[in-house]
Amino acid sequence: MLVLSCIVGFMGPFGTYADDSLAGRIAHWWMLLMGAYLLTRPAIAGLHALARKTDLPGTAVTFWGVVVVSAPLAIVWRDIGKNEFRGLDGYTGLLPFSLLCALAVLGVTRWAKSADHRMRAGKRLRLETAREHAQSTPGGNGHSKPPAVLRSRLSPGFQGPVLALQSEDHYVRVHGENGSELLLMRLRDAIAEMAGVEGEQVHRSWWIARHAIATAEPAGRSWKIILKNGAAAPVARDSVERLQTAGILPSHTKVQ
Repeated sequence: MLVLSCIVGFMGPFGTYADDSLAGRIAHWWMLLMGAYLLTRPAIAGLHALARKTDLPGTAVTFWGVVVVSAPLAIVWRDIGKNEFRGLDGYTGLLPFSLLCALAVLGVTRWAKSADHRMRAGKRLRLETAREHAQSTPGGNGHSKPPAVLRSRLSPGFQGPVLALQSEDHYVRVHGENGSELLLMRLRDAIAEMAGVEGEQVHRSWWIARHAIATAEPAGRSWKIILKNGAAAPVARDSVERLQTAGILPSHTKVQ
């Protein structure tokens, strides 16, 4: 709100440019805009709570609620901002400006919430990436690996390390410990973004992390790999020998 006060104070709208110095105009506008913040911010919190309790669309409830709040804000400004708003046509002229200010408060609030959300998600991502590296390198060798870039594409609600990637048309399904998410990208690009996590492409539509393997079972003339989350990944017949050499599949058992 201080930044907005500086901008409006510098512009000196509604005939206030010559009334005071730049510092004085900024101080006056800061008091008015902070008053708007103190009125609108609790209303936004209340509208969020109302949307959660009634299962109504949160964005719509908040937006239209802020529009309604701008009306009493104009009344308050009409009484305490007579000098700053004397160039406007009374209450009717104040309404558009109070609406703009109330929506600016909503924008600042949503931006701050989004920034806080990203910071928390980033911290959680760093912790989970470190755990993922520890799981993918048994015993540890003291050498750090680059983080999996793909992990940053997933929502904060995605739990645990990435277990596998599965191609579905133009999408890649990212399997985790307690669910999966779809990303609009090619499988080969997703595999490239998993650099730093040991894994193998076991089928033209599947890549699995080594630490995600629970067991491997014969399936007809090939194999299937069971992941720790219970998902089953098919193994291409022409990949069996390579995977046996890599230690993904048991080498002592041959499938007829």
